[in-house]
Amino acid sequence: MLIVMVLAFAGLQDVPNGVQQDASGTQRWSILADSCATPQSRDEIVVCGAGAPLDPRLPLPAERGPPDRAIPSNPNLSGIGALNVASAPCATRSEGCTTGIDLFGGTTFLVRTAGKLIDPDSCCDEPGEATNPVGLVNDIGSVIKRTFKKKPDKSNRVPIPLDDPQLDTRSRILP
Repeated sequence: MLIVMVLAFAGLQDVPNGVQQDASGTQRWSILADSCATPQSRDEIVVCGAGAPLDPRLPLPAERGPPDRAIPSNPNLSGIGALNVASAPCATRSEGCTTGIDLFGGTTFLVRTAGKLIDPDSCCDEPGEATNPVGLVNDIGSVIKRTFKKKPDKSNRVPIPLDDPQLDTRSRILP
């Protein structure tokens, strides 16, 4: 059934009338209709096909529009073309590598290192904490808060004797 449908659709296709006959009487057919002009000279290129203009010729380079596809950067696949397309590594250029320096992260690292030398158990347990300036500001804020926090009132305390009470030896029964 499927084969019959495929053959039926193939028969419905519109085939252009491109039947040609030679001087010897043999017939040839072409998909393209014969709208080709004959070349005037051997150096001329003739554009053939349906919808060809009356004066079929390729446009000159100045008459061409923008390309409809991407143009390769090295169309001839030459070594010089590849070297011209590739840029030199930053270490070989006169301006050097144009990467930035993390001033905040470096300064934070120096402060954290100084704090680590003073107190080895002070900080930097989480990854990235050593160079995180926001974490450093939060830590400094918590230290300032603890320093200036109001102390609890100690004036109304009741003393609790922590000494052991003396044992009463008079009421002890000896054996």
